[in-house]
Amino acid sequence: MTRKELDAFKQKLLNEKSVLLQGISPQMSGSPKTGDPEGGDVCDIASSDRERDLRLRLSERGREKLREIEDALERIEEGSFGDCEKCGAKIPKGRLKVMPFTTTCVACKSRQEKQRKLYDGASDFALSRDLGVSEMSKEEEE
Repeated sequence: MTRKELDAFKQKLLNEKSVLLQGISPQMSGSPKTGDPEGGDVCDIASSDRERDLRLRLSERGREKLREIEDALERIEEGSFGDCEKCGAKIPKGRLKVMPFTTTCVACKSRQEKQRKLYDGASDFALSRDLGVSEMSKEEEE
């Protein structure tokens, strides 16, 4: 990858970081208190709590994306930007343009997703099996 291309990716990452930081700060500044009785009736309190929870979740996602951006900026400085962390292959520039903070090529990401789905499916099966066993045990006791 040329220096000009790396500089363009660096600028894009810095812009995304700036936008993200501007979005995080205002979200957290106006957090309503949980269960504030002066805020209104029970519905108002529940609504405020729901909004607060949403803001916290959004800020968690924001912090994760910020970490990914900072890691990508570090990879640019180290000279490993654009290399797949799993197989070492070059990540296509088109993928980097869409997600400049990505760490894997498409093939490795696909494998990772398939493994995650298999694991999630196995977990669901184990849970349903365990629930089935506990329900049968209760029926046998009666």
